Amino acid sequence: MSPFLFAVYVDDLANLCTFSRGLRTVLYADDILLLAPSISALESLLNLCERELDQLDMVINNKKSCCIRIGPRSDITQQKRII
Repeated sequence: MSPFLFAVYVDDLANLCTFSRGLRTVLYADDILLLAPSISALESLLNLCERELDQLDMVINNKKSCCIRIGPRSDITQQKRII
C-alpha cells in the first residue's frame, strides 16, 4: 500500500514534463527517474522537481541520488556534478 500512497502523493511530479521539450519523469514505488536531452534541461527539470517536492515538504536524498550522462560527449572527466 505504501508505494501506491507515495505515487498518489507525488503524482504532480509526473505532470511537470512537457513532451515537446523531451523531458520525462518515471515514478516507481519511492523512486523517481528524471530523463532529459541535455545537462541544462536536466538541471531545469531537477529545479522544477525540487520546487514541487518543497511544496510537499519532501526533499531529494543526495546520498541516494546519481547522475549518468550517455552520448558522444559522455567523457567522465568532463562531467559536471549537478546534484
